[in-house]
Amino acid sequence: MQIGDRVRLMKGTEEGIVVKMLDKSLVEVEIEDGFAIPVLESELVVVSSDESTAFDTPKYENQKPSKPKTAYEQPNQLKGFHLAIIPLNDHLNSIYFLNPSKEDILIMANEINGKNEEKTILSEKIFAEKFSKITERNMDHLNTWAPLSFTILTENSKWSIPMRPEKINVKIKAKHFQKEKIDIPFLNKKGFLIPLSQSSKETVAPEKIDIDKLKDSFFKGQEETESYKKIGKNNGQIPEIDLHIETIDPYYENLPKEDILRIQLLKFEEKLNEALMAGLDEIIFIHGVGNGVLRNNIHKQLSQHHNIQFFKDTHKEKFGYGATLVKIK
Repeated sequence: MQIGDRVRLMKGTEEGIVVKMLDKSLVEVEIEDGFAIPVLESELVVVSSDESTAFDTPKYENQKPSKPKTAYEQPNQLKGFHLAIIPLNDHLNSIYFLNPSKEDILIMANEINGKNEEKTILSEKIFAEKFSKITERNMDHLNTWAPLSFTILTENSKWSIPMRPEKINVKIKAKHFQKEKIDIPFLNKKGFLIPLSQSSKETVAPEKIDIDKLKDSFFKGQEETESYKKIGKNNGQIPEIDLHIETIDPYYENLPKEDILRIQLLKFEEKLNEALMAGLDEIIFIHGVGNGVLRNNIHKQLSQHHNIQFFKDTHKEKFGYGATLVKIK
């Protein structure tokens, strides 16, 4: 039994896909409703290839003649590695790595934080024309999803010089969900496909940026909170960016502290980069006092940034040491 096999419970009619090998006798199976459950291998039977891969053999057609064909029937139509995002419900999504090639690969999937540090979330072998579930993500937090990094090594069964590992980074964005859901090869489910190629427009093409519109975004619009002020151009005041987590993500209550810090630092970097591109001279980040971790991280990054003239605590009468003024070169 391997990852990607379609299996059926021996004591029931439920079917699913093997997405993880938990130990020698236990596997994780994702059933049709999207939930993953641990099951003993001894309680499973692998569905025959006639049912799970062809879907067009006479035997299967006689049993279910009305079942439409899907992209699952042509797994090799994909060129190169892909991510597949399968919505489980209105909020939760499963993310899969698809290997449509004829070669087995070794893969290491990492999450990247705001400091370009990486944390491994998956490290395993994916067989040829198979897939593996990487992680699950909540759509409510889409804007703060950490970028993913994939290091891929093709297994070589011959005596030859091995190929160098391929490394691909991808940031999943809202634009990846703007198309209609399609039938996903291998999974036989509807979802969204993201090609993982260094030449892929989805992953590396730069977005066109309207500098004037970007600059205006710092000064126009309604206030999001009392402390996050987008101040009019003509009154000579400086735009303020509130980094309190409740301002950035209203669903933060159940997030671990390290994720909260990562989200805040990502927002800081995003707004600082936008300020640089918009040609702003100054910007204020309201980070609060707290335990000082967020402030220290922000000051550390600013001290290493070649486009920053200086930075200092500001509005002490209002925020204490909870706000930093940044002067841009």
